[in-house]
Amino acid sequence: MISISLVIMGTTQQPFFILLPMGYLLAIGAAYKLGSRIEDYAVNAAYNWSAKWMLFIGFLYLSGKHMNSAFVFAMFLYILINTTLSPTFFFSKDRVNT
Repeated sequence: MISISLVIMGTTQQPFFILLPMGYLLAIGAAYKLGSRIEDYAVNAAYNWSAKWMLFIGFLYLSGKHMNSAFVFAMFLYILINTTLSPTFFFSKDRVNT
């Protein structure tokens, strides 16, 4: 519900607002999917954490540079995505780590 209202309010401020959160979801999903292939738990955790915050800063910069009027809505939406989307969602359930 919160995400829908953020998308609606951001789109009213900037018509192309929806493109950045969709791109952010695709980028973070691809990074998490790539990270799910890492066998070592410590390296996997470090990679996922680094990738998540690198993408957050990068997309926040793009939002501020190109969609200044919708920056606050984008920031809150990225924070919401970061806190709700878990890297374990992209792990294969049938894989056995030894």
